[in-house]
Amino acid sequence: MKLMKAKLCILALIFALAACKSSDPEPSSPIEGTWKIQSVILTDADGQETNFWALYVAFFPCSAEITYTFDANGTYSTFVPAGCVDDDGETLALLSGTGGSYTLTGSTIQVDVDGSTLPGNITFSGNTATVTTVDPDDLTSTLTIVFVKA
Repeated sequence: MKLMKAKLCILALIFALAACKSSDPEPSSPIEGTWKIQSVILTDADGQETNFWALYVAFFPCSAEITYTFDANGTYSTFVPAGCVDDDGETLALLSGTGGSYTLTGSTIQVDVDGSTLPGNITFSGNTATVTTVDPDDLTSTLTIVFVKA
């Protein structure tokens, strides 16, 4: 009788664990999901590094709450908290404030930022994604952008 109870308990445990499995589909690409910027390191031609994002967040704390959601269809949307604009009234989103499209091929990503394509190399590690690209404002400098899954 004890053996029968043990088997029933094990069977019940297996069904309980199977029922707890998430019904959310697993992303088909590591970029899918919602991300926040953790840091943006600007490296100039002389090798001087500046954590541009830390300065940005210090002056505009709301920018730390901006998120980017990448979907399976090659588009992304941007969430910017209400009133999170600079002194000129421009959105503080690093990527497009309205969202756009992207392509991810292996370790290369191209993101549409307000009609311009920003190409870069991307690596994933745990819940972070690191993009390295040329600074569009100074082609002799690079940007290293670290995103963390929100």
